[in-house]
Amino acid sequence: MTGRHAARHARITFLGTSSGAPTLARGLPSLALRRGPELFLFDCGEGTQLQFRKAGLRPGRLSRVFISHLHGDHVLGLPGFLMSLQLGGRATPLEIHGPPGIAALIQAVLRLVEAHIGYELRLFEHGAAETVARGDGYQIECRPLDHRAFCLGYALVEAPVPGALDVARARALGVPDGPMMGRLKRGESVTLSSGATVEPAQVVAPARRGLRVAYCTDTRPSDEAIALARDADLLIHEATFAHDRAEDAHAKGHCTAREAAEIATRAGARQLALTHISPRYGDPAPLLSEAQAVFPNTVIAADLMALEVTA
Repeated sequence: MTGRHAARHARITFLGTSSGAPTLARGLPSLALRRGPELFLFDCGEGTQLQFRKAGLRPGRLSRVFISHLHGDHVLGLPGFLMSLQLGGRATPLEIHGPPGIAALIQAVLRLVEAHIGYELRLFEHGAAETVARGDGYQIECRPLDHRAFCLGYALVEAPVPGALDVARARALGVPDGPMMGRLKRGESVTLSSGATVEPAQVVAPARRGLRVAYCTDTRPSDEAIALARDADLLIHEATFAHDRAEDAHAKGHCTAREAAEIATRAGARQLALTHISPRYGDPAPLLSEAQAVFPNTVIAADLMALEVTA
């Protein structure tokens, strides 16, 4: 994670925000994250490929897919999505990350429906907390959550952006233009011909933090979700039920809206987006009110809603 091209900005597009079953207003779980030239897909419920097109997303930008777990509402849209990419003439490789079993599921379905995928599928399975992917200035981390099935939460974590070099200040201290300036910018001290030493802290501004976006669904309240969301600019967290159904939520491996807000508070997140809403809530206003009472900067995701996130 070099940080040379840290974007410090991302666009999140919610493609499906229901849980278990679609409704007329909400499709099954999926969201797209655009960072710079790359596009990532998190979960892929049925109907994702249609929502992808409605959102105006470009398939050619898609480089990585991250699946949380193997329950059907989160993964059964993936085989059709992969076949549509083939029909669209995709030639570049596609990475798919998920829990143990994701490779067997994809391979079995594609074999049974006799689908020919001409581009390279790179399949990765993860069973513990780890860094699952790296790119220019960022990495994707995962941690196991607390669901009925083995389930992964993810976080996009950008490298800090180096602070700017105050060239005028460096010159005033006697640093000549040239390689010494570059060394200070890289965080190295330099010794001048006079014998004096100039430290980076004297002439380089503090590094700026990079972007952090966490995605946590499906899960009961979890310390691992808090770890993924630590100081996040945006936490996307499930809120399947209102808190009057907390016992039912926990039995099914889920959180309430209040609990999602408590997680955002404990993690020090800047913004919370609630998703994975039970079909019982035709009007999600009670969930929003419940969460905002604990964490005011909360929104409820809707299908095709986009959020701009900046570090």
